[in-house]
Amino acid sequence: MLQKHLKIIFLLICLLQQSISKAQITKTDTLSIQQSLSYYRVSNPLFSPNNKKLVFVVNEPASIEKGSTSHIWLYTLSDKTIRQYSNSVKSEFSPKWKPKSEELAFLSTRNGSPQVFLLDNQGGEAIQLTHAKNGVKNFIWNPSGQSILYISEDTLTAGEQKRIDDKYDEEVLSQSTKPDVLYALDISSKQVRRLPGKNWKIEDMKWDPVNESVLLVTSSLPVQEIQLSTLTVFHWKDSSYTELNSPNNPFWNGIEISPDGKKFVYEGTRVDGPTAHDIYLQNMGEGKGLNLTEKTIDLPARSIRFYNTDTLAAIIQDGFHLVLKKISMKGVATGFGITQNVFSYDLNSDKQIAFVSASANQMQELWLQVPGKTAVQISHFNHHFDSVGLVKPETIHYKSFDGTDIEANFFKPTHPVNASSLPMVVIIHGGPTGAFVDTYNAWAQLFLQKGYAVLMPNIRGSTGYGWDFLESNRYDWGGADFKDIMAGIDYVVKQRNVDNNKLAIAGWSYGGFMSEWAITQTQRFKAAISGAGLFNLISEFGTEDNAAYDYWHLGNPYEHPEVFALHSALRFIKHAKTPTLIIQGTDDEVDPKGQSQELYQALRFYKVPTELVLYPREHHGFSEFKHNLDYYTRMLDWVAKYCPVDK
Repeated sequence: MLQKHLKIIFLLICLLQQSISKAQITKTDTLSIQQSLSYYRVSNPLFSPNNKKLVFVVNEPASIEKGSTSHIWLYTLSDKTIRQYSNSVKSEFSPKWKPKSEELAFLSTRNGSPQVFLLDNQGGEAIQLTHAKNGVKNFIWNPSGQSILYISEDTLTAGEQKRIDDKYDEEVLSQSTKPDVLYALDISSKQVRRLPGKNWKIEDMKWDPVNESVLLVTSSLPVQEIQLSTLTVFHWKDSSYTELNSPNNPFWNGIEISPDGKKFVYEGTRVDGPTAHDIYLQNMGEGKGLNLTEKTIDLPARSIRFYNTDTLAAIIQDGFHLVLKKISMKGVATGFGITQNVFSYDLNSDKQIAFVSASANQMQELWLQVPGKTAVQISHFNHHFDSVGLVKPETIHYKSFDGTDIEANFFKPTHPVNASSLPMVVIIHGGPTGAFVDTYNAWAQLFLQKGYAVLMPNIRGSTGYGWDFLESNRYDWGGADFKDIMAGIDYVVKQRNVDNNKLAIAGWSYGGFMSEWAITQTQRFKAAISGAGLFNLISEFGTEDNAAYDYWHLGNPYEHPEVFALHSALRFIKHAKTPTLIIQGTDDEVDPKGQSQELYQALRFYKVPTELVLYPREHHGFSEFKHNLDYYTRMLDWVAKYCPVDK
């Protein structure tokens, strides 16, 4: 309890500091690498059933001493107070209010694997509801609040466990994944019932608010090379299942059922891939999904909710911006009057909207909009960034080699050594069906602190610019998309005083691929950084965890290896001269470490200055603070060594 009170006192001090006039805040502090990593992430806002309270999840940053943890916080609308609601040395997440109640269920790792806990409206000690041996992956309340349905991976049989104990621990890939099982927990009796199922993984589930059924998204086992998911209805009364018409591609998600239980929506792809883009509407019975937004919006829709039976809410990505919109059943979008970026949100029956917002020079916080009033910021977790002069970018547009309009964020350093001749780092996003959006980017801000300009282009293949733009680099990785990068460099060299002889390039995943590709195509870059990149697209296809994405973009390497070879940096590596730093997690299954090892070996063979740094236990995104601290340091030092800022 003492720790909890100390955190509340700390937050009150933070809020007091926020009340100081902004005129008194001097933004002169230098952003250190450690501070650049030490920011709070806010997510998952959720109004209580009576609209009087609001919970949300706060991810506390890791430090050298401890790992990152997440906790649930509570905001009371009547008195505008905010406090930590759940508390343990581990994490709490995925809050879900009990229907028609102020009791809150959530997942917590406080006793090991994730389990469901229940907390009453006064707080206090949470009660553990589930004791699943393999932990709980997801859970939902039934509409009456009398029971919880949860998903857990099936346990080993006694024979399987004995074999492992006897060191027969071989792994047969086609048999290694255990199926998911549905369990029903009666809240009053605490009785748990295993429900009949199939040999499948359960990826999502939503309880029909009217009918006694649950809509599931399932995929059959063993896992296929191109894995398709199925919409399945579980009928509560007789424990039977009915399959619905499902999209015939792997790139869809995010089911939500209407308040009247007659229809549902999901995020789906245009035709067959490679990422969810449009909103689909489908009846709970017969029929296929209808694309609502193909002809009316043509921008990516995320976090779809039912505002009411006949109106949706969704976050629409429009270039660098994330806009919350109402969408009619005809696909027509109108605004909510929120002018800021919206990263996650919740709405209630009083037409209040809680949302998380941020921009490139404003750290993310929780905001609240009530009808007829301007949205107000209600959290201040990242107040310690107020004294740092985070740089706001200039959004620029330039024409690529073929006249295609490309949008980019361009940052100038606050205190350049020579404003008429700026060194510059070009950062490339992952994907390629990803995009830079208007939010804090630690790489960019750290390079700016060191005196570099930064260019972050949304090249063709990026989301947020329509379907045709998204698919325009299909079968063309390293082609027109690379030319988009070089055209952007040419533009800022001419228009923004960038020094053409002081250029570096950096990226992660597809951005890493593009860094590797760049050093084989041009000598303009003095330094390069590749994080978790793709060097040999044929071997990458054969060793990655899920090849569906690459298959959509490039096809089948077993039948057309020439396509994969043509777009691999491996083919042109003999031309590379640029000093290259390679960063890689050893447990990465998205872009396996062999890709970075191949690149390192090739650069060493041609005597190009290079360094490969492997980080144990890390996957495609790094989680350990010391690893991030180390590679950020190496990244800045590498660029400073080979592309130094003039003193």
